Amino acid sequence: MNAVAIPNIGQLEKFKTLQIIVTSPETEVQARSYLTDVRTAGKRLDADIKVLKRPYQDAIKDIDEAARPWKTILAERDQSLEQALLAYGRKVREAAEKANVKILEKYEGKVANTEAKAIAAGKPIPVVLPPQLVSAPQKSVDVEGVKQTIVKRKAWRLASVGIYLDLAHLDMQMNTQQGLNIPAEYFILDTARIGKVVRAGGTIPGIEVYEEESIAVRG
Repeated sequence: MNAVAIPNIGQLEKFKTLQIIVTSPETEVQARSYLTDVRTAGKRLDADIKVLKRPYQDAIKDIDEAARPWKTILAERDQSLEQALLAYGRKVREAAEKANVKILEKYEGKVANTEAKAIAAGKPIPVVLPPQLVSAPQKSVDVEGVKQTIVKRKAWRLASVGIYLDLAHLDMQMNTQQGLNIPAEYFILDTARIGKVVRAGGTIPGIEVYEEESIAVRG
């Protein structure tokens, strides 16, 4: 792996051993000066890193852009082929089930008729061999050395009164109105929206507002 040369690395070396204990007005001033230096160096380092990454990000963007239409085509073909195969499989299974119902009905009628004749003639009831049923399609098929298997998985969606709800637009009021009654702990707070209300001086039921100290360095 090639070593990456970080620009202005010499100016960062001094921060390795930077230590200070704030115990007086003088050391407070010194600490504030150091804090400005550290944050300035951090911004400069972020900018340098961004410059270093840009050529690679541009290359990745170009690759993704070139591959996107082909990925879309493959995804569409994948879905259409899968759905076609699944639909055909369901059709074959339904046909097999219907055929087997008729075969079994005919068999049961034959058994009943044979028994009735034997009883009427005072003879032993003969054994009627069961018919061969139509086989359903296999769940697993080997195709050119690759096994394709139909699998089932459990999925979930919100539903109420025959109306399927979009989870992204579900709120507690709709949760109650639709009778879903999903526990409140499964709802994610909109922290960005809450932050805007708090910064504007507003209040929100159930949200405690408190002051948090920090130091902003600008300029």
